[in-house]
Amino acid sequence: MSLWPFRTLGFPANPPLVFLHGFLGRGTDWLRIAEQFSGEYFCLLPDLPGHGENLPVTPGASPPLSFDTLNADLLCLLDALALPKIHLVGYSMGGRVALSFALHHPARVVSLTLESASPGLTDPRERGIRAGEDDRRADAILSEGVEAFVEKWYTLPLFRSLENHPLARAEIIARRKANDPAGVAQAVRALSPGRQPAAWDQLPRLDMPVSVVVGALDEKYVAIGQQMAALLPEARLHIVPKAGHTVHLEQPEPFISILQDFFSLVQ
Repeated sequence: MSLWPFRTLGFPANPPLVFLHGFLGRGTDWLRIAEQFSGEYFCLLPDLPGHGENLPVTPGASPPLSFDTLNADLLCLLDALALPKIHLVGYSMGGRVALSFALHHPARVVSLTLESASPGLTDPRERGIRAGEDDRRADAILSEGVEAFVEKWYTLPLFRSLENHPLARAEIIARRKANDPAGVAQAVRALSPGRQPAAWDQLPRLDMPVSVVVGALDEKYVAIGQQMAALLPEARLHIVPKAGHTVHLEQPEPFISILQDFFSLVQ
């Protein structure tokens, strides 16, 4: 098992703080946020499989890419770096990965921050529809290329609020186009919410502090966040004004303040 590529900020002796990026992203997406915490924390910014410098899993490999392999890979990375307990932050797809890891390895997670993330789909029909949609997205990436796919992806209603931040939107799209097509195609297929093990019924057993962060303009995830917070024993729900799905990019200062306040409570 090869270690994920990663970047670090801060001193290794400080409490570890791990950031997991979203679909089409890379670890360095978190640099602006992580820089604000590098004085007090050892920040770890890995590239998830198929993203950035993390090459896609070899076709036919055993086991294939899945949430189970991600849990094992992240555990391996933490063990290699001698990080027994971490603060874990995940955005969107990275939030789904973070939640899965926290459920499987709760003793390793001091606190969990979930930004615009979901515990998955429970209805079998909805799961099948979403898996089919993501299979078609994977096919489009391979046939049309990453650049064309990224342009279409950021026209989805989920990212409409980014139009209020044209410079940030342009920068994000440019970075996303640098991804390897085989890698992101594999990720969108294997890590589809339609294939993610639904975890709603497991939320009540998560006893670490959890911060649920959503943008007020992202109505779908506001509803999901409210439902999650009602099930999590130690949840704090933050609905950030003037932000959509990408809270940490659209409203970085409030997002940083939320993290600072949260970490101060769980130290």
